[in-house]
Amino acid sequence: MEKSLLLCLLLFTAYGYVLAHYNSPEPLVSTVSKNPILPIFTFTLNTNEEFFIHIGGPYIVRKCTDGLPRPIIPCGSPACATTRRVNPYQCPPTQNTIINGRCACKATVFEPFQRICNSDQFTYGGSLSMSTLNPRSPSVTFNNLYYLCIPKPFLRDFPPVVFGLMGLAPTALAGWNQLTPPRLGLEKKFALCLPSDENPTNKGAIYIGGGPYKFRNIDARSMLSYTRLIKNPRKLNGYFLRLKGISVNEKPILLAQNAFDFDDKSDGGVTLSTVTFFTTLRSDIYKVFVEAFSQATSDIPRVKSTTPFEFCLKSATTPFQVPRIDLKLADGTIWKLFTANSMKKISADVSCLAFVNGGDTAEHAVVIGMHQMENTLLEFDVGRSAFGFSCSLGLVNASCGDFQTRL
Repeated sequence: MEKSLLLCLLLFTAYGYVLAHYNSPEPLVSTVSKNPILPIFTFTLNTNEEFFIHIGGPYIVRKCTDGLPRPIIPCGSPACATTRRVNPYQCPPTQNTIINGRCACKATVFEPFQRICNSDQFTYGGSLSMSTLNPRSPSVTFNNLYYLCIPKPFLRDFPPVVFGLMGLAPTALAGWNQLTPPRLGLEKKFALCLPSDENPTNKGAIYIGGGPYKFRNIDARSMLSYTRLIKNPRKLNGYFLRLKGISVNEKPILLAQNAFDFDDKSDGGVTLSTVTFFTTLRSDIYKVFVEAFSQATSDIPRVKSTTPFEFCLKSATTPFQVPRIDLKLADGTIWKLFTANSMKKISADVSCLAFVNGGDTAEHAVVIGMHQMENTLLEFDVGRSAFGFSCSLGLVNASCGDFQTRL
């Protein structure tokens, strides 16, 4: 048995424990779904409102279509000043507005699919409720949260059931921070298990405020390896990792020593995204990586490429397996990507390498996309600047749907 699989199995069994007597504050939890129309992940608030998960969004965005006036946040307030610090770098600085003779704060959201900026009133009020794992207190309601109010339908191509955007960036006004007030005693973190797209009925889970992450009556925190989150001074809304190398079939690919570093303009670096479908590599990295992968799969027949992929293989055998891809992180941890996360099945007998060429002038060296995150437990411990990741749950014959969001 491969060492990494054996390690994952040992972690799964040796450190798991029944959580019936866990006395820590209960985290907030909800089921995650992959939308069948657009490749986005959503979860439920207020029992019937779906919110789009965006780990690069600096705050909560809600549709405001009732035409009612909203409370004004003064232009000179600390909350308004915070929105200026986390204004999406893709968008111009936001200009405030005048409402009833008062200067009212406006904020901007960047729509990642059409790549447009949308500004409107930044406000507070209303309520949002979210489930917990505590049977004695099955939900918690939050009042007077700060949010960006978009009166016209936000993200016009989104399905009608998507009520808003839950920004989960490492910012003061992000959803995870507003939903973990001191009174609840929760940790400043959130965790995601994004369902695989192979079956549109698959479900996942989101936890806000820490563990336990209930997985077949064990605590799945035991499955996590950790690395440090680093900051990008110009892009405060992103989660960045320090990547030292990529290996294919345990052989490092040959790259410049600083290939993954930020440059003097804060471009480059390695980030994570829930709005990027497949991991994207800058051209200099991508070309070397694909060449190494090509050599490691020389015994598998090639087939014609399929947009957006450039490297595709005949996958007639069952099960179809390709060499493992390792992302070697700065502190010695390794994020291992097996076939389910490294390949995308296109048809019954064709699978493509699920990595995309970002071009010579790509904004980042590497953007780790949704496909590589699926069916893996990911913890964003913002309070401790740490990122935790499990092995692929498929290695233990499990899926994100095995996480418990109800007792």
